[in-house]
Amino acid sequence: MKSLLLFIGSVTLSTYALAGNMLSSDSMDATRDATRDKNSFEKILSNKDLERLHKEMTRYGMSEIGMEARRQMIGTEEGHAYHRALKKKEKNTAG
Repeated sequence: MKSLLLFIGSVTLSTYALAGNMLSSDSMDATRDATRDKNSFEKILSNKDLERLHKEMTRYGMSEIGMEARRQMIGTEEGHAYHRALKKKEKNTAG
């Protein structure tokens, strides 16, 4: 009985230690990915032309100027990337 409990305890501890090592490795990869994502989002958000278009789009809304800015932003992949980066930034700062 004593050896059975010792065996179960050692299996439990080794499994716990193995799971702990796996989790820390995953969290390090996630940290690296988050850093890369942050740098790429900051690079995208530093585009002054897209920033100007986004301001016009939000400031003028449904007017002709706002719709033209919206068309220019939606018409390019860079505009979509800027919008996704902006949403990600707002999501990260929200809370």
